[in-house]
Amino acid sequence: MPWLKVFHFAALIVWCGLLLYLPVLVRAAWAPQDADEDRLHARLARLLFIGISTPAALLAIASGTVLFVREDVVQLWLVAKLTAVAGMVCCHAGCGALILKVERAPPPPLGLRRRASACGLGAAVFIGLTLWLVLAKPFQ
Repeated sequence: MPWLKVFHFAALIVWCGLLLYLPVLVRAAWAPQDADEDRLHARLARLLFIGISTPAALLAIASGTVLFVREDVVQLWLVAKLTAVAGMVCCHAGCGALILKVERAPPPPLGLRRRASACGLGAAVFIGLTLWLVLAKPFQ
């Protein structure tokens, strides 16, 4: 069981780190630069999203599910935590949509840059909320 928790934490660290980094990388791809640098940012964002972030998210969610099923934990704080994790999943999907827009289009209008910032800010809020819910377990 301790190894499963270590595995879960490691996957979470990778996923959360990339949830915070990907919106910054997407914004960098939209900054006025050479076309070669734009393509480099877009390819790097796609590689990180598909190759590292998504598998880490799936592993974190799967290992977390095994942990709470095995320990038979069903409490209000767990429902709140899973809601916060669902918010992280929405930010993850939002990053994926933004990466697709970067790959397909020339630099977009300001509104799409704001979406990247909102995605990063939302991820930070949901990560912080999840961490607080796990550490404080406020509804026990």
